[in-house]
Amino acid sequence: MRKAIIILLSLFLSAIIIVTFLVQSAPLPNKVRNGFDRTILPASFLTPLGNMPTGDSIQLVSGATPTQIFLSTTDPTLILSTDYHFKQSKRIKLALSKGLIDSLQRYFFTIIDSPFVHIYAYNLPAIITLPLSGGPAQVFRLPPGGYSKAYAIAPDQFILRKLDRKISDQQFLKVNTSTSEITVEKNLSTLHQDGGMSTDGSLTYDTTGKKLVYTYFYLNQYFSFDTSLQKLQEGHTIDTSTHSRFQLAEATARNENVLTRQGPDQLVNNTSFVYNGKLFIHSLLKGDHEQAGKFSSNSAIDKYDLHTNQYQGSFYLPVRAEKVRHIYIFNDKMVIEGRDYIYSYVINTRDSVLN
Repeated sequence: MRKAIIILLSLFLSAIIIVTFLVQSAPLPNKVRNGFDRTILPASFLTPLGNMPTGDSIQLVSGATPTQIFLSTTDPTLILSTDYHFKQSKRIKLALSKGLIDSLQRYFFTIIDSPFVHIYAYNLPAIITLPLSGGPAQVFRLPPGGYSKAYAIAPDQFILRKLDRKISDQQFLKVNTSTSEITVEKNLSTLHQDGGMSTDGSLTYDTTGKKLVYTYFYLNQYFSFDTSLQKLQEGHTIDTSTHSRFQLAEATARNENVLTRQGPDQLVNNTSFVYNGKLFIHSLLKGDHEQAGKFSSNSAIDKYDLHTNQYQGSFYLPVRAEKVRHIYIFNDKMVIEGRDYIYSYVINTRDSVLN
């Protein structure tokens, strides 16, 4: 018995040593040349307004007005409202039935598009809409298959990136909850039958051009499409990550209900946002001649013109890249949602590199 325990411990320690060696010897993406350089623009256009810790209950920044920021919580019935200095806050309770609350569990995200609240129950799957000022909830049930992205283009119209179990991949849908009409894209998404994991990305909306922009997490690509799900343009980010190394684990074949990765893939892009017809992408790759210390202690934001798809330079935000989850522009304010803190800044529009 003792001999068997010693053998098991030896095998366990050997496995740890092998994994450690592989990690240490692997070519980390920002320890080697990535094959591109970025042009750094002066970024003195932000003035801090305040910050607050997220704690365990804050889910995400869910919307804003010119004077208030709305924060959703892990409780689907509770919204927090605060000013941009995070000094004055209040609680907003939503009227949801107990059965609906129980069915949501933690599989939802909430967006406030005043005067409405949209709760995206991505695992049910369903879209729940109710007035922010109070009132009954309307629940629109979707066909089977969860969804990962959602954007409201009108109070009753939504663009979703949703799983189609027949093809084991995600496609974009346009949903009208008033007419119950669901339109499925045609030849908009690249399909790999991996549940949409290798083509995961961020979805944002260009209010100037009335188009949606989808930026891949694992590739140096993005594309735009209109609200009728027609592709408009394709663009590339400045890095050289043209291929994803994503693979499905053999233990979870495509005919199973659960799909997992074979191993970690390299994130190329994090969150993105659109402002004044420009696309801004939080890049996670360092330029070849970029100062390592500067890159590691800030977040590099690359700017692209959505009309020409041309790169127009980059700037740093004073938050470490690994801390950033989302970046928002609300009127003349920037809000950075971090893993531990939420930061707000006022934008000097006259000197802003966002224009």
